[in-house]
Amino acid sequence: MFALLLILACCQLWSWPAESAAINEPVPILKSVAKQLSSGTYIFMYESADGSYREELGLVDSDTIPADGSLKVSGVYGYIDDRGQELQVRYKANQNGFLPHVRYASMGKAINKSP
Repeated sequence: MFALLLILACCQLWSWPAESAAINEPVPILKSVAKQLSSGTYIFMYESADGSYREELGLVDSDTIPADGSLKVSGVYGYIDDRGQELQVRYKANQNGFLPHVRYASMGKAINKSP
């Protein structure tokens, strides 16, 4: 009987929403641009009210053989983390993979990461 009561109490506690679970309101987009050329080249960017942003440029890679329409992509994105610091990631991506350069903008410290 005690085991049954313990299980029921645990189930009740587990079903309560966490106090830290906040209702997520949509974040307003302050600026947004997306353009694509017939060649496949594109540019994309946005800035939002919560401090997050992204800019990306994709260029058709004419150096690949055969010319299969591969892209050379470069860009940057960032956001404000839970400690109030801006995390920024600059990256390049091509047939050789994804190459990020991560840093906390407010601290000026760079962290190089490779997959």
